[in-house]
Amino acid sequence: MRAPNSPISATSTGATNWALLYKGFVGLTLVMLVLTEILGSLSDRYDLNGIGSILLVAIVPWLLIKGNRVGRTFVAASILAAIWVIATEDYAWQILSKSLERAAFFQAFLIAVFSLQEAANRSESMKKVGNFMVTQPIRKQSLLTLFGTNAMALMMNMGSLVMIGILVRDREADQSVGKPISERGWTTALAAIRGFSPSALWSPLSLPPVYLASLFPSVSLKQTMAVGIAMSIGILLFSGLFTILEAKKSKISQHENITPAPFPRRSFIRLSILIIVVFSHIFFLSEWMSVSTSFAVMVVIPVTSILWLIALQGFRFRGLVSGPLRNMVIARLPLQAAETSIIISAAFLGPILVTLLPVNELNDAVSVLTLHPALILCVIFLATIALAMIGLNPIITGTIIAGVISQPLDVGIEPISLVAVLLICWALSAQFSPYSGTAMLVGSIFGVSPVILVFRRNRAFIIWCVILILFFICVSQALL
Repeated sequence: MRAPNSPISATSTGATNWALLYKGFVGLTLVMLVLTEILGSLSDRYDLNGIGSILLVAIVPWLLIKGNRVGRTFVAASILAAIWVIATEDYAWQILSKSLERAAFFQAFLIAVFSLQEAANRSESMKKVGNFMVTQPIRKQSLLTLFGTNAMALMMNMGSLVMIGILVRDREADQSVGKPISERGWTTALAAIRGFSPSALWSPLSLPPVYLASLFPSVSLKQTMAVGIAMSIGILLFSGLFTILEAKKSKISQHENITPAPFPRRSFIRLSILIIVVFSHIFFLSEWMSVSTSFAVMVVIPVTSILWLIALQGFRFRGLVSGPLRNMVIARLPLQAAETSIIISAAFLGPILVTLLPVNELNDAVSVLTLHPALILCVIFLATIALAMIGLNPIITGTIIAGVISQPLDVGIEPISLVAVLLICWALSAQFSPYSGTAMLVGSIFGVSPVILVFRRNRAFIIWCVILILFFICVSQALL
């Protein structure tokens, strides 16, 4: 046995200490990035955007080290694209600064939203509601997981998938290591990703509505969210029907020997009140104080998280900084930044690709062809989903499409129709692509291949969804 004070042990300990220090530096940098974006929105000082870009660059090594394989690939592609721009473009700094500012905003927004997960994961009410969901007969559990994950996503974002996944995995403790996931596990995993993705259509805590509204100034965020709510309800209803039929055909016995947990009424009421309070404050700031919804989210969510942590500690401030706040900043936020490296890289690459591609020529070609609006929208939908399936994030395709079709009315498309299709693509790609953060996270929790989860287990749902969306696009354009 090697002595504790041996040179190798000392070297290993030193490396570990440096890794922990850098992780803490990344966490503090992320907090500073959120504060910089907030101050920049309040003061309209463009120099703060430059500071935000510098802070984002400072955490790039962390993303390369701790990101998953696809995430590291996207970060590396971003670095190569930046080098290419510097070497070939006359206005390289203007292009890169725009890309960095957009990526910094995305990172700050996501980190602000993720700050709520620390309190949610410590909440007994959240655990009781989650435990109730995963202890029901399979058909009821599937529906509760579907709709419950959607509701939880409003507070926890991807943390809702983590909670549901861990609860289900713990309930399958009788399985030996390496034993294939049970049919109940597969059913729950599919219900979780189907329930999670529609929240991206309208929630102010998700990026798609905010981002797409910024790409098309003629469409307000209110219009985007209103359309998103309608589409989210439709997707959830179809997902519920499909999940019921799957559970009915499943080999799982409907007479399982299980003891359902009682409905946690108090916990449900508390969480419902919390969601109402959070959303009402976001609405108040954005509506009555004339600030952007993204700014309101970046203020309200971290404040709510801190107040929730204080309440969970019995309103005792002792140990708050050294306990939950330290864990949030030093441990949780850096890991979440690594998990979202694909999205951040895609946000960075978007403006660069628009600059490098012959956007004006493509725009002219679309106008000359005089294609029917329904055909254009169907092609956009299919292309975006197909590219997402091979790992190209909808942020990139959405940015390129917005550049090519900068004036939708010129090709006979209502701007809100184009935004609606891009919203659907963004939401569905989360469960149609094995390279999305959603599929990879669920796959890692359950110990299954995301490729099998998406392309084999979710294949029938994907096919029917694509058919219905194409039908919906054609009918809606015919009625306009």
